[in-house]
Amino acid sequence: RRGSTGRRPIRAWLGAQTTVGLGCMLGIGMAHNLTDAVRYSRLAADQGSAIAQHSLGYVCEHGMGTKRDLGEAMRLYRAAAALRGVRALGSMGVCLEEGRGVAQSKAEAAASFAAASELGGADATFAAGMRYLDMIGKVNAPKSFILQQAVSNLALAARLGHAGA
Repeated sequence: RRGSTGRRPIRAWLGAQTTVGLGCMLGIGMAHNLTDAVRYSRLAADQGSAIAQHSLGYVCEHGMGTKRDLGEAMRLYRAAAALRGVRALGSMGVCLEEGRGVAQSKAEAAASFAAASELGGADATFAAGMRYLDMIGKVNAPKSFILQQAVSNLALAARLGHAGA
C-alpha cells in the first residue's frame, strides 16, 4: 500500500498506527471516532499487528464504525491468533462456541480457549476488564462503550477460567 505521500509506509509506523487506532476507538488522548479507529487499525492490521487485527476483528464482529461482517471478524481473529494474540484466541473461541461467522464447533472453541489460557490469557483478560471499569469517566468514549468493553473482557476471563471473573 502507498500512503498519501505516494511512498510505502514505514514499518516503524506500525506501532503508531496501532496506538492511534486504539486511541480513536477508546477516546484516549483524542476524540472517540470509530471511523478513524477502523482506518488506522486497518493500516496496522494489514502490516501484521496482532493487536490491530484483534481490534479490527472486534469492530467487524459488532458493526462498530464499519458494517458488521462476521466472516471478516473471524479471518482477523485467526490472523491475530496465529501471531499468539491472546485476546484474539479468546474472541475466536467465542465465535466458534456460538457459531458467529463460522460453523459452530465446541471442540475448536475449547482448544482456542485453552491456547489463550496457556498464554496467560485469563489473567490478562481479567486485568483488561478491570482497567476498562477504571476508565469510566476518565476517557472521551461514551460510558456505554467502555462498559461494553469491560463486560466483554470479564465474560471472556470467566470463560478462560479466571476465578475472580
